[in-house]
Amino acid sequence: MSWTLRYAPHLGYRPPFEPQFSALVGSQDPVEHVRFAADQDFAGVLYAAARGRTPEEQKRVGQAIAQHSLEAGCLLYTTFDQLRNTSWAIDSEDARRWIAAELAQAIAAAHRVGSRHLAVLGGAVPQQPLGPQHQAFARNLRFAADLAGRDGLVLCLETLNSHSVPGMLLHHMPEALAVVRAADHPAVRLIFDTAHVQAMDGDLLTHLEQAWDHIEIVQLADHPGRLEPGTGEVDFPGVLRVLAHRTYKGLVELEHGWAEPGIDSERRGLDTLRRLDGAAASHLSSQGDAP
Repeated sequence: MSWTLRYAPHLGYRPPFEPQFSALVGSQDPVEHVRFAADQDFAGVLYAAARGRTPEEQKRVGQAIAQHSLEAGCLLYTTFDQLRNTSWAIDSEDARRWIAAELAQAIAAAHRVGSRHLAVLGGAVPQQPLGPQHQAFARNLRFAADLAGRDGLVLCLETLNSHSVPGMLLHHMPEALAVVRAADHPAVRLIFDTAHVQAMDGDLLTHLEQAWDHIEIVQLADHPGRLEPGTGEVDFPGVLRVLAHRTYKGLVELEHGWAEPGIDSERRGLDTLRRLDGAAASHLSSQGDAP
C-alpha cells in the first residue's frame, strides 16, 4: 500500500532491544525485520541501538537497508549505559575529548548503517542549576556539530519524560528549543517524540507548531506507557494531520512497545497506523491540499 507519511518501525530502541514486529516476523534477526519493513512499504527502519552492536551486525543491517532502498533512522550517539553521562553539561576540554571520542565511534557506526542522524541525550549534573549547564550544552553542541557536520551527519536533541528518565538535561520542549537556538548550528536539530512531549508539556499540537522549524525527526508513541497509538491520550490524528498538511518529508519513527505483545497486537497496530495515515490523507484531500 501507499503511505502518506514516511514511517519507520524500530529494531529495538531500549533494553532488551526486541524488534517491534518480533511476533509477525518470527525472528530477532534485524535483517529479517528490515525485509519486513520493506514488504510493508515502510520508508525506513529505526536502528537506535546500533552503537551497542558489533561492526559486523551494523554492516549487515546497513547492507539490508540499502538493498531494500530504505532510510536508516537515527542512532544513539553512545551506548545505552552512557546516556546519562554529564559531559555535555560541562564546559571543559576533558568533556569535549570524551564527546569527540564517542562521536568518532558513532560516526563510524552511522556510516556502516547508512544513517544521517545521531540522537544526543545528556545527563544533568545533580544539584547544580540547569541554566549554566544548558549554556555549556550549547557550546559543546557547536563543537560536536562541526565534527558531525563534516561527515554529513545531524545531531538531534530529544526531550525526555522526567518520570521515566529523570536527571537529564532536557525534559521540556521550550528548553530544547532554547538550546538549539543557542547552539545556532545547521547540524543541531530536534526530535519530536509524542510520548515525551505529551508527558512533560501537554498541548502537543501547539508545541509541534512552535518547534516546527527545528524538527528533524518525529517519533510516535502513546502516553502513558510508550505503547501503540490508541492506548493513551496522545492526539495522533491531530499530529499526523499537521505532518501531512506541512508536507513533512522526514521519517516518522515508530518508537513504541505493545500493550499486549503478540501477533494480534502487531496486526492491530499496523491496521491502526494505516487508518490514521489514511485519515491524514483524507483530511488533506478535503482541504484541497493533497500532495
